[in-house]
Amino acid sequence: MTYTQDNLKHLPSRNRASLINNCCGIRSANLIGTVDTKLQENLAVFNSVMHLGSDPALIGFILRPLTMKRHTYDNIHQTKFFSINQIPRDLYTEAHQTSAKYKKNESEFETCAIEKEYFEDYTVPFVKKSKIKIACRYESEYNIKENGCVMIIGKIEMIAVDDSGVSEDLWINHEKLNSIGIGGLDTYYTVKCIDRLTYAQTHQDSKSIYGAQKTTS
Repeated sequence: MTYTQDNLKHLPSRNRASLINNCCGIRSANLIGTVDTKLQENLAVFNSVMHLGSDPALIGFILRPLTMKRHTYDNIHQTKFFSINQIPRDLYTEAHQTSAKYKKNESEFETCAIEKEYFEDYTVPFVKKSKIKIACRYESEYNIKENGCVMIIGKIEMIAVDDSGVSEDLWINHEKLNSIGIGGLDTYYTVKCIDRLTYAQTHQDSKSIYGAQKTTS
């Protein structure tokens, strides 16, 4: 099946969105937690969280156009902080429910039955069941002129990872942490590690180092 620009234009909008959202593959599944200045909590599922660099440690995600109220965006601008929480396999239905259009005064932690926790020095909420929790400070944003979306960039201030999935060299095994992935907007996948290879060098074959990994626990 091949779709040209003309074909895509004439597809029903939901079919077109499903095709385009899924064609780039499986993405990370995360919940972003925020609060406003009155400490009203908000939690929302995102499939666009991306690594931007390790020195400085930067992370980014994409927000839809600001043509309507975006509680995550408003809260980040008010407090300058947000949390990123990996979605484990046993939480995906509750995580998906956070995409519903709840009112500003409704906390998705409560409405979607997701247990929260707080870390000292941070007012933003974290997802207790998450095996990877990241605290980020707002750094900047970029408007994407082609479609009106916004890229938010945050500086990583803290990472909390469950010991069961971290090797001695701080490599994270997402299979052991029961991380999941998202295809498009509504499809959830399990994660399986098939291998980990040595650093690629010219004229030298990469070797498997997966079997030699040891966790810190």
